[in-house]
Amino acid sequence: LTFHFNHFKFPNMSVKYYISIFFLQAMHISLTAQKDTSFQTIRQESGEYQAPVIETPSDRLFKTRIPSKWMFKMNLAQTFNFRRNDLQTANTLSGTPLGIGAEYKISPAFSVGAYYQMLLGYQPASEFLSKGGWLYSASVAVEGRWYHDMKKRIKEGRSANNFGGRYLGLEGTWSNNNQLTDNWDDKRVALRYGLQQRFLRNGYFDISIGAGVSQGSPILKRSTYFSTDQRVSVGLAAFLPKFRNTAQNGNLCDVLNCQDEQYNMWKVNVFDVVAFRSNGIVYNLELRPNVAYEQKLGRSPFSVELAVDAVFNTGKYRYYYLLDQKEYSNRITSATWDATGELRWYYNMRKRMLNGKSGNNLSGTFFGLQLNRHNLIKSAVNYETDNAGSLDGSLVAGDYWTTNLVWGIQQRILERGFIQFKIGGGSTFGGNNYRYEGAGKPLTKIGRQNELNVVGELKVGFAF
Repeated sequence: LTFHFNHFKFPNMSVKYYISIFFLQAMHISLTAQKDTSFQTIRQESGEYQAPVIETPSDRLFKTRIPSKWMFKMNLAQTFNFRRNDLQTANTLSGTPLGIGAEYKISPAFSVGAYYQMLLGYQPASEFLSKGGWLYSASVAVEGRWYHDMKKRIKEGRSANNFGGRYLGLEGTWSNNNQLTDNWDDKRVALRYGLQQRFLRNGYFDISIGAGVSQGSPILKRSTYFSTDQRVSVGLAAFLPKFRNTAQNGNLCDVLNCQDEQYNMWKVNVFDVVAFRSNGIVYNLELRPNVAYEQKLGRSPFSVELAVDAVFNTGKYRYYYLLDQKEYSNRITSATWDATGELRWYYNMRKRMLNGKSGNNLSGTFFGLQLNRHNLIKSAVNYETDNAGSLDGSLVAGDYWTTNLVWGIQQRILERGFIQFKIGGGSTFGGNNYRYEGAGKPLTKIGRQNELNVVGELKVGFAF
């Protein structure tokens, strides 16, 4: 077979041109094929294995894995914990009933806060006070806190950046004390060490001890003095930014033991069991141990509780006697015990059980009918000034009975915890008061009139 290029009539240069184009195209295809079919090694570097974070019931109770930048808090510990004290003067160094504040995190380990606290009450006229009136004291404080183990807990995955944990604080306080007979300012700088924890969605508690230097009290007749105190705060709190964690905002039954069957419970209150405060000369120490036992009546929503508590109070006080405008001081010691029986009705227990929200236990809201016996063990005054008779004739609450109708809520927490709050009112009857007759003289027993009273009680502690 013979081809004759003359039939195509291609010029000689054209044939060479097209042959060159053919070889260039072939080379391009070859190079492209070589590139596309080359083997590429792909290497993936595996990171360090991290164990999954396991959320515990205590994480859901204290919201330890929810971050927050702002914390707004209201201390209600003393506001709703009414107490009857044998000696009115023993309330001189009691805690401030109402406090509000805000705390801001400037870094995981450090925060700054500002607080306002107020005490308001009315003092009626008496033989010692010719004219009654309102008493109030207010204080403003700023504080810097160092949560010393926060970074470590965040690194170990045990906490988010929030306001829960142990801290060391530096606090500056200015207080204005407005009394009917005097008005003065106190300034204080103190170191505090404490523990703060969030509680469920909108609760918190803060327990701390402090020691510092105060200045300004006219009663002590010196400008600067050393002071110590213990502080317990329990109340409501709000946190920003709002963070929704489905796991932590879900079912809390493993925290609150919703479905447990429980028919009896021992309770040991540890909230405010010990309270102390001192400024070198004036001091107050109070011990309030409390134990209770509650027993369900069969499988019904009714139960009975027996609670026994004791109060020991000792302190040294200085104040002014209005009749002669002189200062005097004394030491006061008192001891009492109370026994309280209470019949409770957990009024929505059956409904909660039918809806699958609760087992037959001792958690929930209730109405209670109380019968209380108050007994005075000891009440003594040791005078330390010349005008020692200033307390002669004053009365001391002695032995009496009280009946109260209360509303309350009780909740079992985790395996060994409980919280309880009650508020109500009733009447005292029977028994006797006692009257001071002078230094070294026995108290005189006198009759006691029936009185209306309002009661409130907050307990936090261990349950068995």
